[in-house]
Amino acid sequence: MMSTFCASKAGVEAFVHALRAEVAHRGVAMGIAYPACADTDMIRDAERFVAMHQLRVHMPRPLRTIQPTDAVAARPVRAVERRRTAVYVPSWLRCLQPVRCALPPVVARVTRREPSRLDAGQPL
Repeated sequence: MMSTFCASKAGVEAFVHALRAEVAHRGVAMGIAYPACADTDMIRDAERFVAMHQLRVHMPRPLRTIQPTDAVAARPVRAVERRRTAVYVPSWLRCLQPVRCALPPVVARVTRREPSRLDAGQPL
C-alpha cells in the first residue's frame, strides 16, 4: 500500500535537505514540493482499494479533497521561479509541518481498531 510511497517521499525530503546544505556555498538552491492528492492515475488506481479509499474519506475534509492536476502543477513552477525552498499545494498544508511527527502513531491507532475493513487486497 503506502509503505514504499512514504519511504521514497521521506528519502527524497532528506536527500534535498542534505544536498541543500552541501551546495549552498555554490549559490545553488534546492526546493521541495508538498502536494496534496492530485487527480492522477495513481490516486484513481488507489481509490479502487478499500483501505486507500477508507483512509482518504476518513481524513478531515480539506485533506481528503483531490486537487485538480493543473493547480498542483502550477504552484511548483511559480515556486521555482521565485526560488522558494518549499511549496505546499494547497498552501494551508504548511500548517501541518509542525505536527507531522505526531501523525504516524495516530494512524497506527486508528488502523488497529478496524483491520478487517482496511484490507489492502480488497478492491471496492
